Amino acid sequence: MITQIEEVNYEAPPIWLCVLESIVITAIVPLIGGLFHREDPLFYDSSFSWLLVAPLLVGLRYGFLYGFASALATVAYMAIAPRMGWVEAAMPVSNAIGLILTGMIVGEFTDIWRRRFTQMKIINDYQSTRLDEFVRNYHVLRVSHDQLAERLAANPHNLRDALLALEERFHDSDPGIDLIKQRAADVLGFMALEGRIEQCALYLVDAQGKVARQATDFLGGQAVQADIPAHAMVRACIEQRSMISLKSEMAIENTQSDAHAILAVVPLIDVNGRIWALVTVTEMPFVEFERGNLHLLAVLGGNLGDIIAEAYDRTPSDTALGRYQFEQRLRRWTQYGARYRLSSLLMAYEIPGRIRGISNQALSDVVYEQLRALDYAWATTLDNNTAIIYVLMPLTPERGATAYRERMSRLLNERFGVDVAASGLVFHQRHVTGKQSSSALLADIRRQAELHAAA
Repeated sequence: MITQIEEVNYEAPPIWLCVLESIVITAIVPLIGGLFHREDPLFYDSSFSWLLVAPLLVGLRYGFLYGFASALATVAYMAIAPRMGWVEAAMPVSNAIGLILTGMIVGEFTDIWRRRFTQMKIINDYQSTRLDEFVRNYHVLRVSHDQLAERLAANPHNLRDALLALEERFHDSDPGIDLIKQRAADVLGFMALEGRIEQCALYLVDAQGKVARQATDFLGGQAVQADIPAHAMVRACIEQRSMISLKSEMAIENTQSDAHAILAVVPLIDVNGRIWALVTVTEMPFVEFERGNLHLLAVLGGNLGDIIAEAYDRTPSDTALGRYQFEQRLRRWTQYGARYRLSSLLMAYEIPGRIRGISNQALSDVVYEQLRALDYAWATTLDNNTAIIYVLMPLTPERGATAYRERMSRLLNERFGVDVAASGLVFHQRHVTGKQSSSALLADIRRQAELHAAA
């Protein structure tokens, strides 16, 4: 039974299949008439015009273009048939007009509903991302408070502080080195401490979901495993994008003959569904192998995935990469605006060289702190030492710019005592509806900033 949108695995058929099916459906009614109804092969004398079936079905299945093409092909056949001697009656003009209107109207309704469904799916994905982020933070907070209640009051350690410390170590890492390989020991040590694990290993996963054959790091000794990427529990974890344990019915069926069974496979997965690495648990106390602790491991894997993703986003290799990533996201939401009328907001801060002794970096940090889950920012500097910080806010209406500007102005005033109106800081905004390209939007804001700075 389908209960979630993610379980509907629909893919549009290729163009050649659409064309082939449209031709077959369009030709089937005249073919049936020619074989079994030769006295009236085009059903002109019937109480129902059966020629309407083809444009109706093709339009419902593939949309306006194919429905209209099917109707035109049928009308063309109706016009040619008397001249070729296939039928005696002339083509009824009213029937031809009805065929064309049927294909056009039915196809247009199909296109409208497809656009609506796509729009709803994009909105649902956005809401799901925000919900996942909230749920993960909630579970970390709840588990952290439970641990604080169970431990001695004099013990300063808690889960939240440990996560923050690990996040700082990721951010302090050298961006030229693979962050996961560099911090693999810290990740395993953290999970072993919080999840009561005695033996585990970390395996990298690339962007295509391929698991490395060799472990990046071990804890508690190296476990003997034959082929980790081909292991049933590892494959199930990659496919389902969630933690798999030996308690799972599927995992038990697939590993009951494995002499070196894995107890659990924990994915380090971020809120956008990208799996960065897998942690295989091979030994842990029997009393800890229970639902609550396994649930904690899954939550920790999600938070570690978010930390890794944020660390990579905050340490781009160069300025060109940051611009490329921002333009890619802006281009994507520009297409959504053009195709599905999902408007977004592009805000830009024009910051002069220095505002009352406050560095541009400090102001930029405030902007980055206020980003939501799907928001994305990119900063650049003009030739006259004027900085511009672009902030893309997906699924935000144009009226949201006023509230955002007021909130940021109040925050800057409270944090630094900056009066936006008198400081020279200028807000630019653009409504991303798809009418302008992403490059044109950025160029327009940059040109206005240069004119303003020159004035």
